Amino acid sequence: MGCNNGKQNDEKGNNNNKQSTIKRVLRFPKRRTTNTNRPLSYTEATPPNDNYDIPIRPVSMFGNLEINLIYSKINKEFLHILDRLIRYEKSDENDEFLEWFLDELEYFMSSCDTEQNYEHRSLLIRSIEQERYECLKYLFDHQLLQSKLDINLINDQGRHCLLMLAHRNGPIDIIEYLLTRHLPCLDTNKLDLNTFNSLHHACRNFNLSISELLLPYTNRKSLQIENSELHTPLDYWIECLCSLKKLKPTHIQYYSDSLRLDYLLNDTDYHSNVFFFQTLINHGGQLTKIPLRYIRSILPQLTFEQKLAYVDHHVNLCCTLYKNRLSSLIHNYDNFKISIQAGEILTEFIYALGTVQLEVQNRLAAHVYSNVYETNNSYKCEENPVKSKEHEVLQTTMRLLYFKFFRLFQCIYNNPDVNVKNFHFEHIFRRVWVYWKEPVRAFIAQCKEKNLSLKSICRIVIFKRLCHYPADIQYLPINPFLKQFLTFDNQFFVLQRKY
Repeated sequence: MGCNNGKQNDEKGNNNNKQSTIKRVLRFPKRRTTNTNRPLSYTEATPPNDNYDIPIRPVSMFGNLEINLIYSKINKEFLHILDRLIRYEKSDENDEFLEWFLDELEYFMSSCDTEQNYEHRSLLIRSIEQERYECLKYLFDHQLLQSKLDINLINDQGRHCLLMLAHRNGPIDIIEYLLTRHLPCLDTNKLDLNTFNSLHHACRNFNLSISELLLPYTNRKSLQIENSELHTPLDYWIECLCSLKKLKPTHIQYYSDSLRLDYLLNDTDYHSNVFFFQTLINHGGQLTKIPLRYIRSILPQLTFEQKLAYVDHHVNLCCTLYKNRLSSLIHNYDNFKISIQAGEILTEFIYALGTVQLEVQNRLAAHVYSNVYETNNSYKCEENPVKSKEHEVLQTTMRLLYFKFFRLFQCIYNNPDVNVKNFHFEHIFRRVWVYWKEPVRAFIAQCKEKNLSLKSICRIVIFKRLCHYPADIQYLPINPFLKQFLTFDNQFFVLQRKY
């Protein structure tokens, strides 16, 4: 594109075309990078200067014949920019922009000579396609666009500048520049030809910084709209959190589930990523479906440490999900389907816990066998304290995982949008139901007892009347501690206090 286009230069960088009509008229020579000083005006004595092959005349002094030739060859956008540039003082000029602009002008003239119906895209679009972001800023800062509304001009995919930048995954400083300096004229909720808005692209790229930047400028309708892939922004975000999609940008686009998962779990923004998931919900984001990842197909690929992290990660994510109002969160909410899916999620976690427990037991058995062998051979091993500590860590880890499972079970059981009365626990727990029967029954009895209190009854009644949970809780005229209680102690629910 621009000066690098194959129509202008060959592979060696030599100019094969004749100098374009507009450059012969304007007589803009190529400048050497060693010296960017402009020559004196033609009215003054022009000293010898090796940097210029021919003298330069100001465009304002062209004859009528030359001006008519310019008007007949170039479009209104170029004319407008040329007209602005003529009036600039030397201090306002930018050599990088001028060089790029003249190359674009030459390319336009050359294309018009070779293609009868050639249509040149807006220089704003061209600057993003060529990653000439300083030129983009120069266009805005010096008011070189014909209209302020030209900021919403689109390319062949129906994307304007903000959509293009979100699709290209940044750079974030240019996105922030557009949102802070040119927001009144910028359509932040514009859709491209595939019904993607800017937040769709940012969440699909799993870019936390850009997504956080775009969210305040995205309305509720855009948060809930489905694109051509039948996804909302929240769908993309939760799928990336579940590592269902190949993550972008390309430096984390791995082909192995374990590698993608390893990146996801070791990401320093892990907690922030889950927090943003809840933030999207608070702003009115919706899901088209709850992604159900079959854990049993993933666990065999992972190391023991990764298995622990994987189970822990999904328990935290599902707990956050099931502490929300599913009837307003999910498109075309169906209580029967959601209840069945909740049971399937519990089944998958039971399988995951069983797999991890089996590996823990194998490791514990190996430690016992090692200790017996060393005792029989009368070895004084200095590693016994280390092994004892590792033995204790394994048991503590297993207890912690079971505790987290019951935390998830509690979130599902207490959610009024899930019909737990029809749960078939024998089917959910399968062959291990005989071991889980008593703990689960004790847990259910404890939950029923807690739900008999007046506070719990009021919480369930209020919860069922909320349209957008937990955002609507912010506006209730009650004590902040009661608000936290109403959210079922959702760790990502943040009270917005007004001082």
